[in-house]
Amino acid sequence: MIYLDNAATTKPSKEALAIYNEAQQTLFFNSESLHVGGEMAREALNSSRHYIQKHFNTDKEVLFSTSGSHANQIAIDIYLSQAQEGKVLVSPYEHPSIYAALEPYKKQFEIVEMPLTNEGAIDLAALEALVDNETVLIIAQHVNSEIGYILPVHEIAEFAQAYNIPFHVDGVQAVQKIEDKAIQAFTSYAFSGHKFKGTKGVGALLIEHKSVRPTNIHYFHEEGTRNGTLDVPGILAMTRALSLDAGYEHLTKLHQYATERALASGFSVLRSDKQAPHIIGLLTPQFEGQYIMQSLSSRNICISTGTACGHGLLLSEGLIEKIKQTEHEADQYVRISFSSNSTLGEIDTCFNEIDKILEGVAAHESSGSATN
Repeated sequence: MIYLDNAATTKPSKEALAIYNEAQQTLFFNSESLHVGGEMAREALNSSRHYIQKHFNTDKEVLFSTSGSHANQIAIDIYLSQAQEGKVLVSPYEHPSIYAALEPYKKQFEIVEMPLTNEGAIDLAALEALVDNETVLIIAQHVNSEIGYILPVHEIAEFAQAYNIPFHVDGVQAVQKIEDKAIQAFTSYAFSGHKFKGTKGVGALLIEHKSVRPTNIHYFHEEGTRNGTLDVPGILAMTRALSLDAGYEHLTKLHQYATERALASGFSVLRSDKQAPHIIGLLTPQFEGQYIMQSLSSRNICISTGTACGHGLLLSEGLIEKIKQTEHEADQYVRISFSSNSTLGEIDTCFNEIDKILEGVAAHESSGSATN
């Protein structure tokens, strides 16, 4: 099988699996238990917290979650539970988990999407004009999961700081994918281990100490922000995966080569002024993306037509607006995404098969025309 859907999830590394399996045997204890086993688990978790802080060069609190989506929800609940009314500014490129977390607050707060330029980028000048004393929260992805657009989060952070507004950044598609680790200007930052060769079921929220608040009087774990026994082996595996070489140069080569092959096959590439190297968003020459994806799947090649959390069907408003600037339809979108395990040969095989699919359809249509 050729797997080119690494923005959905990645294959766990041998190093992460080794520590995961070991911890399942030696650190299976409940970290809330008061006996020596619980103490051992807590020590392991504290070591992970310190490593994560060192990795990001931050003194933010590290709260462990069950996923990146869960970390987003914790952050939004913390901020909006402290406000009575106001405006929430959200980028139109957000993951569905952001809108799910905002749903209970829609009647209480005005949810406003950030304006875009004609090229589909965040319009910083127009956004700055929207930020005011009525704004209670700003939310943006660091890297969009559909086309790899690196959002101008540092510029947005300046707007937030000018009004002392909490700024939450979803870093799920950025960690171990781009070199930028400067998160200190953000109030909080979310990520998930399985996106960078850790195991599924764990994530983290890095958040300023002064912002941490319990979100439910019945929550007793992670500063009152969740219940449920912490997955110590999974957290250790995520931390180990964070320590591995990200392979930025290799990802960049893969992206450049995939772009060349896509253009040669007649695809349009959804480009951004700042681009993460592990995701390439494409528009098919004439067919629905689902047709290309399913045809490749029958050949044991995995790509996607959108975020897996939206069942491959849900596209962000930002992406839809960007596609509107082309001569294509939204259903022509497909996504190819890489990890450091991906190879140039896999990209070749993928596009060679795509060429066969396109040629086969063209031949079938030509035959049909001749018969008519």
